[in-house]
Amino acid sequence: MDYEKDFEDKIEKNDPENVVLPEENEKEELYQTEELNSEILKAEEQKQEELETTAPIPKVVFRNNKKSLGKMVKRFRKRMLASFIAVALVAALIGGGITGTVMKYYGTQNDASAQVVTRYLPLDATSSDESGILNLIPNIYKIVSPAVVEISTSVAYNYGYRTRGSGSGFIISSDGYIVTNNHVIDGASKITVKLSDGRSADAKLVGKDDRTDLAVLKINLPNLPIVKLGDSSKLQPGELAIAIGNPLGESFAGTVTAGIISGLNRNLQSDYGPVKLIQTDAAINPGNSGGPLVNSKAEVIGITSVKLTSIGPSIQDPFGMFGSQGTPVEGMGFAIPINEAKPIIDQIIKHGYVERPMMGIGAQTVTQQDAAQYNLPVGVYVVQVQPNSGAEKAGIQPGDVIIKVDGKDITSFEDLQGILNSHKVGDVIKVTIWRNGRTFTVNVKLQSSANFE
Repeated sequence: MDYEKDFEDKIEKNDPENVVLPEENEKEELYQTEELNSEILKAEEQKQEELETTAPIPKVVFRNNKKSLGKMVKRFRKRMLASFIAVALVAALIGGGITGTVMKYYGTQNDASAQVVTRYLPLDATSSDESGILNLIPNIYKIVSPAVVEISTSVAYNYGYRTRGSGSGFIISSDGYIVTNNHVIDGASKITVKLSDGRSADAKLVGKDDRTDLAVLKINLPNLPIVKLGDSSKLQPGELAIAIGNPLGESFAGTVTAGIISGLNRNLQSDYGPVKLIQTDAAINPGNSGGPLVNSKAEVIGITSVKLTSIGPSIQDPFGMFGSQGTPVEGMGFAIPINEAKPIIDQIIKHGYVERPMMGIGAQTVTQQDAAQYNLPVGVYVVQVQPNSGAEKAGIQPGDVIIKVDGKDITSFEDLQGILNSHKVGDVIKVTIWRNGRTFTVNVKLQSSANFE
């Protein structure tokens, strides 16, 4: 009928307000009587019961409504565009976070946020300096690499020398002082340094420190390039980290690898106690040892020292930190923080050795478990006392347990070492001792570690 066509047309136009319902008598022509409706309903229910037992997995069916479908497509496109923008922004943050690109997306940030971002800007670059951003690592390499040197060591053999090994180092002063790792030059009879410009010279060992794995060399050449030392205390995980060195010797001299600061204050165990190192995923390989780890300002913030390849022996494990075979790992390199190295370097240059304040004892930690098992207090157990040391003169004996220093509780050897490191040679400290159930305090004058070497 005509009204049926008109009704359908208005539904198709999605114009329900103007839909005119058919008259009552016309409705009666459309529907069956109540009795017929009842029979139809029963038939439908029976059919539905049959379908429920054999029905296939339902499918999603879209309405054939062009206008509704068009709206849905538009909404979908908007969502996709929003998602794309969000992904692009995240990618830009990840890729550009260390170079200042973030500023392009967050130009209206408050000053505090902007100050944080500018720490990652490339050298002398602004957020609009695209060439500076793109050339960040090459620019850093050009600035730092001339001062990075290759170190070759030899040992006396019959009437000559035999090559022993190689490593890296970097020049810190125009008069020729070079910093490297102790394990690079340890045991060498002859040390040769080669610069990136092709010049080479025999190096003099100024001094070394086994405890921190640091050594200082000196060469006599004119017009030496130098590095700038940074501040490792300001480092944050996620910052750019660039390693420059000579992995595997001369064939790969001047290799640059980049990554991030993966972690700080990684407490690894050495023969001399715990060592706090910077962790990075910048590739570090044999021969990189002693080279610089550099930040986005081309400042040296660490000295590459250790690469963890597995929880077990490693060719790049000079401290012997990882004692047994285990699971292989990737991207775990470590560097000595430059702030930890600076006072050591200064002392080596000044004295030829490192002067540390010492009590003159050999000791080990008494843990809670040890205390319960041996009926001792938690603290530091004195294993031996050096003759003529401050500890001996104060009356400290093997078997004593140090429980306080200057009124501060001592629960580990690390606690004791930390307090000693805060003092200088000649200082007097108050040491509280537990001995056979009684407690007393003595004054100990700290002496130089050089007295006991």
